[in-house]
Amino acid sequence: MGTLLIPDHIVTRAGLQTGQALLIESGMIARLGPVADLQGPGNEEVRLPDQTLAPGLVDLQVNGGGGCLLNDKPTLEGVRSLVAAHQQSGSTTILPTLISCDLPTMVQAREAVEAGLEQNLPGLAGLHLEGPFLDQSKRGAHAAKSLRAPATEDMQLLEQASQGVLLLTLAASHASDDFCTRMTQAGVVLSLGHSAASADEANAAFDRGVRLVTHLYNAMSPLAHRDPGLVGAALADKRVTVGLIADGQHVHPTALRAAWQAKGEERFLCVSDAIGLAGTDLQEAQLAGQTVRIEGGRCVNQEGRLAGSAIVLSDSLPILVNQVGLTLPQALSACATVPARVLGLSDRGTIHPDLRADLIALDQDLAVKSVWVAGQRLS
Repeated sequence: MGTLLIPDHIVTRAGLQTGQALLIESGMIARLGPVADLQGPGNEEVRLPDQTLAPGLVDLQVNGGGGCLLNDKPTLEGVRSLVAAHQQSGSTTILPTLISCDLPTMVQAREAVEAGLEQNLPGLAGLHLEGPFLDQSKRGAHAAKSLRAPATEDMQLLEQASQGVLLLTLAASHASDDFCTRMTQAGVVLSLGHSAASADEANAAFDRGVRLVTHLYNAMSPLAHRDPGLVGAALADKRVTVGLIADGQHVHPTALRAAWQAKGEERFLCVSDAIGLAGTDLQEAQLAGQTVRIEGGRCVNQEGRLAGSAIVLSDSLPILVNQVGLTLPQALSACATVPARVLGLSDRGTIHPDLRADLIALDQDLAVKSVWVAGQRLS
């Protein structure tokens, strides 16, 4: 017995489809096709009028949510809280993200994520370490005292075998030939961010195997016509995928559009960069020992610096469509398909038979109405 979902539209690899249904069996997408072809005895029919069925979103930068911050709660319970908070809003797969901190906290967070992976916690893909190997001049809201160069103990932690994805954001100043080689051999996904790198320094890191940039434009050397910096290098390199925060605050819609035009659909993705305020009505929270408040829609610390966001990734969909000018399939590619591919998660991120039934139903305003994780509808 399966579950037959009958929406008005489905976004598949072929684009926006009408008059189609989707059959879920054993947590997987079993079939796609015309409604009449899939109807039959034994299947539960779920009609979704005025809704569009889309792939579950994949967010690779989730610092917190639902009142919980991974840095404050680097435990299995904390990881569970983050996964649950973001799944309710449509991010069916996430990377809990730890910002710059001491080594013991990094060890705790990695052990907590490993425990979640061992228990097959649905929606948990691994861990994102954003720092601590960052440039002081581009630290953003990261605590200055937490930044450092990689030490022997750090390398040991990073090179440990892992069941899931390990993503590391670092400045180009720390992306030496030896470091990149060792991380690549260990299966660590490297991303440049919080970096004052020149274009030449960024290009050298890309030549060493770095293929991702963390929240393009923010906390990095900007693009100027005689000094293109990390932004210019990332936009010009066809090998590199760029991540951006489409919350209406971090990056102007025109800059988002420029990045999309430069990189194309295959090398452009979005993240939430959510902190603990995401998914709550709270207006104030702690982040790395500092108070962060929502002011004018922006999450800022006491110094007035941007300090993450209070959005969930699905909040980016209407911004990408209505302000940036992407189609819904293009927006979903940025929030599901491309991040899944970057993380090597070939079983999700798009709607196709034999993939995981991680799905969301969107209303006409692109708000999430229902979520399925491995075929199970969340309450």
